[in-house]
Amino acid sequence: MITNTLILLSVSLFIYALYKYAVDKPKGFPPAIPRIPFFGSYLFMMMLNFKFLHKGVLKFSRWINSDIVSLHMGPYPMVILHNAEAIKEVLNRKEFDGRPDLFVAKIREPNLNIAGIFFNEGAGWKEQRRYVLRYLRDFGFGRRFEELELVIQEELTDMLDLIRKGPRYDHEKSYVKEGGYRILLPYFFNPFSANSVFHIIFNERFPRSEQAKIWKLIRLGTQFQRAGDDYGKLLSIMTWIRHIFPNWCSYNTLMESNAYMYKFFEKLVDRHLDTYDESAERNFIDMYISEMKKAEKEGNTETTFKRSQFIMSLIDFTFPAFTAIGMQLGFLVQYFLLYPEVQKRIHKEIDEVVGTGRLPTLNDRQFLHYTEATVREILRVETLVPSNIPHKAMVDTELLGYNIPKGTFIMCGFYAFHSDKQIWKDPENFRPDRFLDEQGKLCLKKDVTLPFGAGKRLCAGETFARNMLFLMTATMCQNFNFVLGPNDKLPDLSKNHSGLSTSPEDFWVQLEDRH
Repeated sequence: MITNTLILLSVSLFIYALYKYAVDKPKGFPPAIPRIPFFGSYLFMMMLNFKFLHKGVLKFSRWINSDIVSLHMGPYPMVILHNAEAIKEVLNRKEFDGRPDLFVAKIREPNLNIAGIFFNEGAGWKEQRRYVLRYLRDFGFGRRFEELELVIQEELTDMLDLIRKGPRYDHEKSYVKEGGYRILLPYFFNPFSANSVFHIIFNERFPRSEQAKIWKLIRLGTQFQRAGDDYGKLLSIMTWIRHIFPNWCSYNTLMESNAYMYKFFEKLVDRHLDTYDESAERNFIDMYISEMKKAEKEGNTETTFKRSQFIMSLIDFTFPAFTAIGMQLGFLVQYFLLYPEVQKRIHKEIDEVVGTGRLPTLNDRQFLHYTEATVREILRVETLVPSNIPHKAMVDTELLGYNIPKGTFIMCGFYAFHSDKQIWKDPENFRPDRFLDEQGKLCLKKDVTLPFGAGKRLCAGETFARNMLFLMTATMCQNFNFVLGPNDKLPDLSKNHSGLSTSPEDFWVQLEDRH
């Protein structure tokens, strides 16, 4: 009898302790998703929505009618925001400028150091970001620059030539069908965007005959984006899992991508180091190398101007150009097929404003209202980074009346904001008109989206990305119709990928000449 009582008491205490652990949270912390040992709230999030974790957390947020919720990713406390004002507050308060020390971020660098721009924090991050942005502007990054626009026009001309004449080199055959007019998305647009960025940084581009490495960079960069998830991946919660299930946890996939991207930019940097001449500055890389040499001469061991840091910074600044541009345009093509009337309106507008005698330019943007509105709408409806890259509280602070302890991860629900019915009324519909006024002109006041973030962590490539998206959209719509080919089916958006960023599934699309 005593034995049974002890067993019952032990079981009861164990259940109580498990319950206490599941619902325990810091004092004054936001409402929480329960957690279990090792996994934290991760499994509950997967139960809410296995594929799109951000949608699962949003579902929980709506269940409890709170725009701010919390959870644990393994041992790490995390707060998720689904309120526009709170999101903007976090993005603009220096107390939240930190970045989590996640394993997925560490494995990007061979020695498992946090480096680059995306995942760095503190004085080093500020110094590096300020320096790179300041001097890249001299080469056309982040501002109108006539030389860069001419380069982009040449890249767009090469793009049209590849579509119409088909692949000329073996490495192009996996992405363009023989005979042309059929391209594989989301990869196809990226080499032309990437080459434009390489011109900014290296003052040189890769001719089509030498772009095999670029296509591989694009494929493995996309693989990296798809391998993770927007909450840091199970791999960041239980790092040991890579030794037991390296394929299942995506460790091998991530490492293959990381190794190739690092080696690609390492070779470019080392080539410049080997041929560096302080009396003949060739490009931005030489400018950065001069800072490295200066620190060496001064014996400054605390300098942030280091070879590995530079390599990772180059990856971070070019990464959107060889992955995100193509993904966003891939989404746009999906919506063109689903909403053919949008494509027709763009055709009509471009015919009236630009005609067929030349390619669209950035000067045309002020007159191509509907085209620009369409680009802005795809940035809203398909938010590439639905939860943003995690921020971290640098000090104990407060947000929306809740206590936020130092070290708490903060996730900004961009997807939730961009699909809020109170703001957009019909967010599920692809409707570019929402950004136009009664006269059919673009109204910037109506665009309160945050696809590139805000504050000190604002995406440094926003201007470049918006320019490329507009020019590529306008150029493609000036020249082609996107149509369904033989045996093609309309896109199924539920099959799109959810990873470190969202992306469309690989699909072939047929093109028809318009003129």
